[in-house]
Amino acid sequence: MIDLSYSHQRDQEDRAAVWARRQRMIVPLVAASILLGGGLSIVWGFGGVLTPSPSAVSAPAREQVSSELLETTKGLEVTQQQAVDQLQVVQDQLVAQQTETKKLAEQIATLTEKLDALQQSVANIPAPSVAAPLPTPKAPPSKK
Repeated sequence: MIDLSYSHQRDQEDRAAVWARRQRMIVPLVAASILLGGGLSIVWGFGGVLTPSPSAVSAPAREQVSSELLETTKGLEVTQQQAVDQLQVVQDQLVAQQTETKKLAEQIATLTEKLDALQQSVANIPAPSVAAPLPTPKAPPSKK
């Protein structure tokens, strides 16, 4: 009986040890598979084709690439100049708007001062004194 329970306990311990080893192996296996997958995707992304050395490219092909690069560069310069010109126009408009805003703010301040002065003068006008009401003329007695 003791041997049977000892054997059963030992089997459980062995299973637990095997499970612990498997769990410790999971993390490195997952990391390795991720790295392997990433490396394969990079190679696949480049098509697995190596570029030829510069000496293997023919002179006409180099001239064509150079002329295409030159045209692209000129196009970029034109686009950049257009962007600079548009930016200058926007900056000029902004300066004009700021000037107009300052002018309007000064006009508003002037009008506010005038309104305050007008309110002060209205407040300083003495209230009309309440005079005794004038007697209303009596109608002459009617003759019957």
